[in-house]
Amino acid sequence: MAGPEVHQARPRVAHGTGRDGDEGGRPVTTEAEDVTHTILTALQAGRHFKVEAGAGAGKTSSLIEALQSILADRPRYLPWPHQRIACVTYTNVARDEIISRTDRSPYVFAETIHGFLWQLLSPFRKHLLRHIVELDIMLSKMEGHTSLDGYTVEYSTGFQKVDHDTRRVQLGHNDLPVLARAFFALPKFRALAADRFPIVFVDEYQDTPAGLVEAMLGTPGDEATARSPVCGFFGDHWQQIYDNACGALEDARPTPVFRRRNRRSQRAVVNLLNTMRPELTQTTASGVGEGTVAVYHTNEWAGTRLTHHRKGQLGWDAAHAARKWVLDDVRDRLWSTGVSGNDAQVRADEPSTKILMLTHETIAGELGYQKLHGAFRRNDSYVRKEDHAMAFFMDTLEPALLHHRNKRYGAMFDALDPRGRPPINSPAAKQEWMTFLTKLREARETGTVGDVLDLCLEQQLFDGLGKVRERHRKAVSPSGTDPQAMSDDKAHARAAARSKEYQQLRQVSYAELLALNEHLGGCTPFATQHGVKGLEFNRVLTVVSKGHSRFQIPEMLANFSGSSNLVGGAAVTGALAGHAV
Repeated sequence: MAGPEVHQARPRVAHGTGRDGDEGGRPVTTEAEDVTHTILTALQAGRHFKVEAGAGAGKTSSLIEALQSILADRPRYLPWPHQRIACVTYTNVARDEIISRTDRSPYVFAETIHGFLWQLLSPFRKHLLRHIVELDIMLSKMEGHTSLDGYTVEYSTGFQKVDHDTRRVQLGHNDLPVLARAFFALPKFRALAADRFPIVFVDEYQDTPAGLVEAMLGTPGDEATARSPVCGFFGDHWQQIYDNACGALEDARPTPVFRRRNRRSQRAVVNLLNTMRPELTQTTASGVGEGTVAVYHTNEWAGTRLTHHRKGQLGWDAAHAARKWVLDDVRDRLWSTGVSGNDAQVRADEPSTKILMLTHETIAGELGYQKLHGAFRRNDSYVRKEDHAMAFFMDTLEPALLHHRNKRYGAMFDALDPRGRPPINSPAAKQEWMTFLTKLREARETGTVGDVLDLCLEQQLFDGLGKVRERHRKAVSPSGTDPQAMSDDKAHARAAARSKEYQQLRQVSYAELLALNEHLGGCTPFATQHGVKGLEFNRVLTVVSKGHSRFQIPEMLANFSGSSNLVGGAAVTGALAGHAV
């Protein structure tokens, strides 16, 4: 398990240096107003645009402000009653925020990238089926068929499937961008899309699936003859999260717009950002404080480090002790919270303090659910509750038991089975429930995930476990799954892998699942950078390690050209503690 590179006893400290941000004597709102004006001018001229801004500079605010300006002058931008502005996001949280901040306007269509693409593609199902065949999107599931004419096509579960008996096609998440790229290459499709959505805003454009942005812009040079939606892209290619995504948008057609005033961070943080990224310098907001940035590193730590793919990392015990030491140190010397006591965890639990980890693996180590993390190949399976068993535990069982502890029995029954409360019309029925809940409480406290799962699968008191039962059946007997789904080696390997995950999950202590549930419920100070993107905290401890394949931060810090300017002159690797208000 990867851990932070911080000295277990007393890390060396290097304070960052840098020049003051340029206030320029301009009001805080001036840049925001200029950006909105540039966006509206581009839209009126039918030109695409790209708003590029670093962390804290207000990309989402620019998107919302532009939306509000468009809605205030709607006939100019949406001349027909049926037309709407499309806002493409990458999380349900971002989507809901846009909906809320535009007062649920019926003229704003805010959706995730997949929801938006399906909205555009779904009216053309016959053509979709032909493209599926032409693009070999489901080659492994065609079973020798050369046509899907007469089949129905849907997108609901996000998993790819073809049922030749019922003549049904189920699209997967990754199929939609591939199909959309092909459709956007057709001038008629872009014109029809423009009829519905004359304006399309894309938030966090850098994570758009590779090639999709360029497809949305159309073929270069055909702007004068082919009608398309006018696209606005809001993002920062440095903040790309996903693989096989757009990243930096190099196309010259969108008008570039920059936001440079960091409204979130104090001067020391902005100075650090500008040192790291001089090509997109930021300025501070008026009246901002100085703040503090401190870097803790363990170049001289002499303990035994891990090997293999975690080569050079500290073990969990040393990493955990180091994190506690750093939290104590920054609190005593820099944060001055005034909290009494010596327990670092108590201090970390203050609402305005956030401890950022690079990966879910590191958080699992801190909170004690390493085996649960190790049971799955991908974080999404358990963090996003894509696994049906995990979804049942955290979205159904645990909320129901919380209602029971609070003596809200009606709410408990509703949570367990939304289709209807089970009848309790006799002392025997009541005793049956009491016996089940007693066994369940004991299994949760001392048993495994499998123990709890078996109790739920065996009981006859409530239903609502259809997906869990199917998950259990396929995992216990993968050879008995749908023969069509097992018709090739890759499908067989996927089924075997899911079965292995399920068996490993069953062996995990249920206490680890409770620790994860507490974390996902926001009851711990820990988070990944993805989970708190766009939020603000008074005090931040960022723990940097080698635990992510995409981010080679130790190497980046070791090669930092300004390392000689740091206190002690040491190359910096390891954990970063920042203070930003």
